Amino acid sequence: MAQEKMDNSEIGVNFMKKTAALAIMIALAFGGGTGTEAAKAPVEKATIDGYELVENTNGPELGYSKDSGVKLLTMDGKDFKDMNRNGKLDKFEDWRLTAQQRAEDLAQQISIDQIAGLMLYSMHQRNLQPELNDAQKQMLSQDNVRTVLNADTGASVETTAKWNNAMQNYVEAQPFAIPVNTSSDPRNDARGDGVYLKGTTGGVSRWPSNLGLAATFDPSIAKHFGQVYAKEYRAMGIGTGLSPQIDLATDPRWPRFYGTFGEDPALSRDMARASIDGAQSTVDAAGKDLGWGKNSINAMMKHWPGDGVGEGGREAHSKYGKYAVYPGNNFQTQLIPFVEGGLKLMGKTKVPSAVMSSYSIAWSDDGSLGEKVGSAYSKYKLDLLRNTYKYDGVICTDWCVTHSPGEGLAGLSTAWGVESGYTEAERHYKALMAGVDQFGGNNAKQPVLDAYALGVKEHGERFMQERFRTSATRLLRNIFQLGLFENPYLDVQQSVATVGNGADLAAGYDAQLKSIVMLKNKGGVIHAAAGQKIQKPTVYIPMVYRPVIINKRFGTYTAANWSLPVNFEVAQQYFNVVTDSIPSLRAKDKDGKPMADVQDIVRLNPVEVAKCDAVLAVVDTPTPEGNNFDGIGYADDDGYIPISLQYGKYTANSAATRKTSIAGDKGENRSYYGKTARTINSHDLDGVVYGRDCAAKSGKKIPVITMVKATKPMVFSEIEPLSDVILVGFSVSDQAYFDILTGKAQPQGLLPMQQPKDMITVETQLEDVPRDMACYKDSEGHSYDFAYGMNWQGIIKDARSVKYNVPVLKAK
Repeated sequence: MAQEKMDNSEIGVNFMKKTAALAIMIALAFGGGTGTEAAKAPVEKATIDGYELVENTNGPELGYSKDSGVKLLTMDGKDFKDMNRNGKLDKFEDWRLTAQQRAEDLAQQISIDQIAGLMLYSMHQRNLQPELNDAQKQMLSQDNVRTVLNADTGASVETTAKWNNAMQNYVEAQPFAIPVNTSSDPRNDARGDGVYLKGTTGGVSRWPSNLGLAATFDPSIAKHFGQVYAKEYRAMGIGTGLSPQIDLATDPRWPRFYGTFGEDPALSRDMARASIDGAQSTVDAAGKDLGWGKNSINAMMKHWPGDGVGEGGREAHSKYGKYAVYPGNNFQTQLIPFVEGGLKLMGKTKVPSAVMSSYSIAWSDDGSLGEKVGSAYSKYKLDLLRNTYKYDGVICTDWCVTHSPGEGLAGLSTAWGVESGYTEAERHYKALMAGVDQFGGNNAKQPVLDAYALGVKEHGERFMQERFRTSATRLLRNIFQLGLFENPYLDVQQSVATVGNGADLAAGYDAQLKSIVMLKNKGGVIHAAAGQKIQKPTVYIPMVYRPVIINKRFGTYTAANWSLPVNFEVAQQYFNVVTDSIPSLRAKDKDGKPMADVQDIVRLNPVEVAKCDAVLAVVDTPTPEGNNFDGIGYADDDGYIPISLQYGKYTANSAATRKTSIAGDKGENRSYYGKTARTINSHDLDGVVYGRDCAAKSGKKIPVITMVKATKPMVFSEIEPLSDVILVGFSVSDQAYFDILTGKAQPQGLLPMQQPKDMITVETQLEDVPRDMACYKDSEGHSYDFAYGMNWQGIIKDARSVKYNVPVLKAK
């Protein structure tokens, strides 16, 4: 092996002793270039944040650390980094070659031990500091990890950039100086915080969630978002986005609905394609697609082949939601955003760099959907991607699929179908043989090496060598195409200036405004703002209650509380805000400290409410008890329970409810017939009810405006009759709602999913079928169907609705 042929530290020390002139002579003597132009000394542009930045004539800038042992080779008037310190220009060091050619060359040089490290995708790295900690150093040097998940969304841009430089400096001193490909989950959604206050600086630009982008019905916005967040990621040293999530959300109860582009195959297809094109293609000042460049990131579309079809709407993070079902025989329809969107990009990068497999087991009685194992182990599913759709990029598992199950965070495992009867090494081997290249959430190389040994025993050394080097080529290609081998370092001050700049903040905010959907506007309460300055209206905003939240898997506990459901400082910029009071706390938390009880609330006196100009009730969509890891739709004391989309009590005892589940472990019936749902925010409805009651008693025309912070569909029959206005947003800021509410911006969003008539409708629909529900109809006769939305003039009918409000796209 290449690693066995050389001692890296010895070569580095000896090579550093050479003079610059001798280095040039060595480069010329050992070749690699094809021209006859005389060699020149490299021109050092600057020393920035501890690394050397070299201006390269007719080529990329080179960044390296003088302390790493890496030197420059100069030939044909061009400079190259001698990353394996052998004094000659190898193909993988020659930036004139394609990323594929370079990756193939390096994949043949590095050892199986190093390839095992490339196959690892680190656990979440939090609490970043300007320097590495010991665990990170071990991960990078001993286990050869080169794909690191940056999960610290609270670290400043400056700290994040310095951490990147420290990490790249550290690995540059390792054999072959392979840079780190850092990644991140999505971090740009706006939610309801105060990041738009005047004077607030720092942090990434803020955009709607994917569901909010879908609500714009404008793929060009999704593409622009991809361009912006890719640029911001690269300025923080992030080269791969664990996004976009493009599963079809065809079951309205699914907890991860919010991260998708909705339930419609055509809209999801177009949004997926645009988002990935925007993230992967660097464009010049004129908007020309340059392909891979300095503002490109690798996109990892997820979760192949779709994870939004869990029976009963349950989520596959937990064993209770591990089965994906297809009662409508729509497996192929679930593939549309992937094969017609992500795999058919319009830009020069052609396809996403990576695909993440889903957790779930595809259920079929006849075995037509392959072995009953999670997608990372399913040869049927991965062969479909590799062979049928000719995908040759990286396939990465979702997190913890190879771990052995146990208690607490250390025992977090999603090894569905192979939970028992397999060792950790055997799980890695099975996934490798199915077609996986990389293991999400694994920091240790030994199980991968053990899997290699199992393969050698079964297939021989040559077979496993080729198998590992095939994956290594794919993994290395994703690093080469970003230009990280030339310069992985960041100019910290430039990063600070780039991330969250004014233009990108404005673009994100504009997308938020365009994503908000107005469902109801009785009597034209929402209208264009008057030209003259008027006095701020007084609004009553009811407080909301949240019970104790416990996450057993992560060991976290959140005490019950009453709170104002909007950012008070933002709201005060628009309104004179009045609200309820909590004079005392009568409950105790787990430590015996005072904690809110649902009965602590003292609502604002109706006389005071009558003085207001409007009631502004703010609600979340109905939220089920539990979490993705402990399980949603399952209770320890009651077994499987329904997931409700209404606030009020719901017992699943109608004829529409399955008495026998489609899927389940051997001998298990996962039906929840006759069981009652558990909704943690049922008291959100109280504020709407109280506001309407006060308005009715006031003798005045006080409008009740309901502001929905939505993550998925809901049953509107509880709040719509009580509301004059309903605004729905998907992870947008409070300010965006308020600009719509006060007429500063006209609502433009359209529903990217249907809103069901009632829970019997939800039970009747099929988990894998798009747009198959009877929709809720309001007091104005409007149906809350896909592509519905209102502006100041009434129901929106424009080019977007003409294009997408058509019969559901079927799989070819």
